[in-house]
Amino acid sequence: MKKLLLAILLSCISAAFFAQQNNTLFLMHELPQSNIVNPAVPIDCKLFVGFPLVGSTHVNAYSSGFALSDILVSSTDDSLKVDLDGALSKMDVREMIATEIHLSLLSVGYMYKDHYFTLGINEKVNTYSTLNRNAVLLVNGGNTPFEGQRTQMDGTRVNAIHYREYALGWAREWSESFSLGVRIKFLFGKSNIYTKPAQVSLYTDAISFDTYVAGSMEGNMSLPVDVNRDADGRLDNFVKRDEVALGDYLMNKENKGYGVDLGFIYQLNDKTTLSGSLLDLGYVNWKSDAYALSSAGSMDITGEAVEEGLGNLDAVIDSLAEVLNPEVADQAYSSPLVPTIYLGISRQMNSWLQTGAVLHTEFYRNSLHSSFSLTGNGRIASHVFGSLSYTIQNGQFNNVGAGIGAQWGFIHIHALSDNIPAFFNLMDARNVNLRVGISMLLGCGGEKKSYGNDKGIRALPCVGDPYSAIKSRKKRRRR
Repeated sequence: MKKLLLAILLSCISAAFFAQQNNTLFLMHELPQSNIVNPAVPIDCKLFVGFPLVGSTHVNAYSSGFALSDILVSSTDDSLKVDLDGALSKMDVREMIATEIHLSLLSVGYMYKDHYFTLGINEKVNTYSTLNRNAVLLVNGGNTPFEGQRTQMDGTRVNAIHYREYALGWAREWSESFSLGVRIKFLFGKSNIYTKPAQVSLYTDAISFDTYVAGSMEGNMSLPVDVNRDADGRLDNFVKRDEVALGDYLMNKENKGYGVDLGFIYQLNDKTTLSGSLLDLGYVNWKSDAYALSSAGSMDITGEAVEEGLGNLDAVIDSLAEVLNPEVADQAYSSPLVPTIYLGISRQMNSWLQTGAVLHTEFYRNSLHSSFSLTGNGRIASHVFGSLSYTIQNGQFNNVGAGIGAQWGFIHIHALSDNIPAFFNLMDARNVNLRVGISMLLGCGGEKKSYGNDKGIRALPCVGDPYSAIKSRKKRRRR
């Protein structure tokens, strides 16, 4: 259990400079991938196909409180060592840390009259964890900083999930000014750790040095491991199954779930467009290798603390591990996805430039995590479209993003990030993300119209002149 506690804490810290967002992508309706964050965005071509495995790869990572440079510092021999003082100086009572990796296995879009149908198969790994500052302070300095006070370490929790998503989408332009889209998702969970906030307190008397620890914890997990229990039904250890084949793990269909995405685009006038989406409303039911974990207790550790010294980390961690060592029961459970809202407004400034603003909010465990971006999108060349963005997130004001889409024949590539400077100084970044991919666009052609008259509703470039809309959907309806 001691190793488990330390592993949870260190795994949180190791992910601490990453974040989740797609703000630059949201208003780039010229890219087929913009349908990922707003299912109402259609295409102007007949068919879109993302290359298997490389159609669109998305990596995000985020920390609300500190960067890697606050944890890893140079030692006298030029190697890196862990020093938590820097992180502690920047942490609030609780901090959010998250990672996200999405791999597009297959993506297809087909335009039929006024209807746009999509199919997507995606592999997704997400982690969202909350870390209490006092828990880090305990690891860094033992219980010495807490002498003479009752210290709460409540709120530390872990949510990690790996699942495959099969998504069917439909979008329609109901009028010249309004489009609506919906995407139904069938989910198959592969592994999961889902805990409630841990309740932990530590008290050390400043005069007598009497030391007490109390805590409770509840959670669930679904992992391809064997769980060994002691005579009281409490956790003894985990044992990795050597016989579990990767194919069996990836094709596990016992953990089923469902989700839905909603989106809209509304044309206020010839130059101004509103758009928004609500993503990842859903859940996964976990049945295979599913366990419930629960613990509650208290302990007088005065003898260990005084004998070993109040600053001794091992004595305190051992005691916490004993108090929090959970009872384990075989039990199915459900875990929710993390809902996300995007709201955007864009305005056509001239024939080649569009400006906009995006508000992005995630709802995680009754907390809101938001960012705000200003964007500028424009045609760089006849076959190249670009975007620049500026994002305020997590108290940081140096998030400058960029995106580009280019097409040669029927081949289309894209690359975007909401924080380009982070790649030049990863150690100081609290926010890093990247989306890249390659796809095909087929069945494009027809009359050209100027970029400035598309009203912001069309989405995809077409072969030959990818960032001038080749034909309007209004003209298609007349034929």
